[in-house]
Amino acid sequence: MKKLFALPLVAAVACSGAFKDEARGAMPSKESISMGSPDSQQPSSTSGGAAITQNSTAGQQSPFWALTVGVAVVFNVPTAVFLDLLRHVVEDYDPTSCDASSCTWQGSGALDRVDYRLVVSRDGDGVSFDWSLSGAVKPGTTYVTFANGVATPGPQRHHGSGNFQIDFDKAATLGIAGDATGQMQVTSYTNVGPAQLDVTFLGAKDTDPSHPPGQKNNVVYSYKNDNSGGGNLDFAMHNTSSGDRFAVHSRWKNDGRGRADVTALPTGYTSISVSECWGAAPFDVVYFTSTEKAAIAFWAGPDSGSETQCAYTPADPSEMSAP
Repeated sequence: MKKLFALPLVAAVACSGAFKDEARGAMPSKESISMGSPDSQQPSSTSGGAAITQNSTAGQQSPFWALTVGVAVVFNVPTAVFLDLLRHVVEDYDPTSCDASSCTWQGSGALDRVDYRLVVSRDGDGVSFDWSLSGAVKPGTTYVTFANGVATPGPQRHHGSGNFQIDFDKAATLGIAGDATGQMQVTSYTNVGPAQLDVTFLGAKDTDPSHPPGQKNNVVYSYKNDNSGGGNLDFAMHNTSSGDRFAVHSRWKNDGRGRADVTALPTGYTSISVSECWGAAPFDVVYFTSTEKAAIAFWAGPDSGSETQCAYTPADPSEMSAP
């Protein structure tokens, strides 16, 4: 009788152990989920709100290269913070409970302000993992879910596909959002092969120092890496306070040369179309043209340079629109 009871118990332990390891490997990480850009350093003239003066003249540093890098940073920095937290919970602690199809991690360091709870369960498709991350301010026990998603494992740990959402406003109630605001929805990601991301970020804090404080942006992104090390970033932004809108399609080679084709609806103007090309580091403008020739920051100005110097031709404007 003892042997008959022991076999199911051993099997249950083995299943829960396997589930724990599979779940850990499926979770997304900051190393595998990030937007590339023509340069890994954020330019000093750029902020999250794209505060760049108009200087699209051949031979001067490209403001649209800087904008492309800055927009990638707006996504990468807050996302990395929460993916680091997710990985810390799942990797640095053993589950507090497990069965054959789910595991729960709960706890935190003695000096941490927040107690975290991560629940991972097998998705209905039998392959993917559903997860949710919540926190409670100590010594309370009211847990607030601020991130959740679905992760489909790939051939390597932390490589796969899926989706996830981070609610920075809910995280702020726990004191862990920093200065991030709004809701970020990574509607799809894959890092099996060239990375791809589709993101909607609603209510993101506008950090342009030239704008009045408290303004918010809605942003949509579509990013694709390529096998040669270049990239393709299509994004649109809507300042919900001022009503300004613009959409940018940026493409770049692995040596940093790139092109941005832009459609803008700044306050007081009808639609403005812009194209700008830049060279390799230090990323100076080699070509600029705009349908608006009066120099307004930073959508307009006189034509400069030659399109024959562009890494990409012809123009390929963005068709995205932010809500």
